[in-house]
Amino acid sequence: MGAARKYAVIDAASGKLDRRIFSDQAVYDDEMEKIFGRAWLMIGHESLVPEPDDFFHTYMGEDPVILTRDGQGCLHALLNMCRHRGNRVCRVDDGNAKRFMCTYHGWTYRNDGALEHVPGESEAYYDALDKSSLGLIAARVETYAGIVFATWAKDAPSLDAYLGDARWYLDTLFNRRDGGMQALGPMKWLEPVNWKTLVDNCSDNYHVPTSHLSSAQVQSRYLGRPRLSHEDQFGSPNQHAFVNGHSITFRDADDNTPRFVHGMSKDTLELFQAYHEATMPEVERRLGTLRARRVQLGNHSIFPNGILGLRLALPRGPLKTEFWHFVLVERDAPDEIKRAIRIGSQANNGAAGMFEQDDVDNWRQVTQASASRIGRRHPQELSMGLGHAGTHPDYPGLVSERYISENNQRLFYRRWEEFMNAASWADIPLDPITARFDGTAPLHG
Repeated sequence: MGAARKYAVIDAASGKLDRRIFSDQAVYDDEMEKIFGRAWLMIGHESLVPEPDDFFHTYMGEDPVILTRDGQGCLHALLNMCRHRGNRVCRVDDGNAKRFMCTYHGWTYRNDGALEHVPGESEAYYDALDKSSLGLIAARVETYAGIVFATWAKDAPSLDAYLGDARWYLDTLFNRRDGGMQALGPMKWLEPVNWKTLVDNCSDNYHVPTSHLSSAQVQSRYLGRPRLSHEDQFGSPNQHAFVNGHSITFRDADDNTPRFVHGMSKDTLELFQAYHEATMPEVERRLGTLRARRVQLGNHSIFPNGILGLRLALPRGPLKTEFWHFVLVERDAPDEIKRAIRIGSQANNGAAGMFEQDDVDNWRQVTQASASRIGRRHPQELSMGLGHAGTHPDYPGLVSERYISENNQRLFYRRWEEFMNAASWADIPLDPITARFDGTAPLHG
């Protein structure tokens, strides 16, 4: 990183990563502008605002945003900042309201962002106030399979182009059923970690037999899960793929097992199996045979900070991240299935989840090492699988030869560099959509 702040943090030839990017305040400030000010960001789910005039308070990076559904059913993402002095106009997490009033001076906005009322407009402003130019600042909004994305960048590509071929994989989790998904939550908590450590970890299965040994033993004993070893990981037929900054891990197996990660145990397997078989004709119609019957999405991240389904890693400084953990369930699933998934998800990756506690401990120490005066002089080592990734005849994106690889991590930091060094979206490359989207599932779910 030079004086002109031209970022070159990952050495493609050696896999060495400058660890200062996890703790440097100036780097973080640039991230807020060049990444979170440009990228399409996951901000919520349509099921959080199901009715006209519903709203849900969320964030785009550090910026507070109100996700609203106006009286005509249209979605809006509005910066929670009165145009007068900057006071917040919404102070609750969610609700139903046609208008938002600033409690400082009473300026009142419709839920589509338009400024509707200013006290003393004639007396104080002599009818000279241009209300039409003083609505709440609005972001662009698009949806994928019910997930709401927003961007501040007027020159950003469409969400479809942004997701690209990653959607081929994402559909197998988010876009399976005609009835769509329902978001439960979020559970929120803060951790002293850099936001990138969570994203990096989404494609790191090398750590699982070590970090999660005790948790895996508990699952083997009480849930009937098979024991996990390094040999299992090294020999796994599972795959890694990378598209446009999005990191994917997935399983390809035609074994007719339910495509769920959380909630399945020896006690619930029969219930999940029956649901899987009953819904498979619908899923196959929507996704085609290959994706419906063989591909199961594993850990994944949507650039920059959407991870593990609908979960947000909201930056709160270089050394702090706010976690928002949602549980996504299929809207038409039986209540017993929804309950099992909700409990299983929280038990694994909630604030007190068994796997979450292991991971957060690692992320804290990775972050702390980047702030060490001596430690930050020495780069991270991300050379695993160098030169062992390429195109694949069956799977879109850049696919690693083995499941245990750091290819996705290296490419994530390359994508990070592309955003940080770009003057505008015109300087940020996008891979063309080449995947074959068999089935009837549309982009919007």
